[in-house]
Amino acid sequence: MQITATIAKWGNSAGVRIPRDIREAIGIEEGSTVSMEVRDGSIVLRPVQTPARRIGRYALPDLDALFAHYDGPQPAEDGFAGPVGKEEL
Repeated sequence: MQITATIAKWGNSAGVRIPRDIREAIGIEEGSTVSMEVRDGSIVLRPVQTPARRIGRYALPDLDALFAHYDGPQPAEDGFAGPVGKEEL
């Protein structure tokens, strides 16, 4: 399948619309994440499969899988401050 598209200005970048037939052929939709690379003078787009957890009819991102390789700051429990007023019963 070969379709021609026009590159258009999009803010400080440029964008191209991906026709529905092509999106459906590779299984992407609005909001999908794709990886992009240049190979032999061509732009190659691939859908990125984000692990999902199904809750009823909804597919939600699997947060454990999304953060499995995260090595940034970790949240820590700092406990609670002692009472400062009349909140103690």
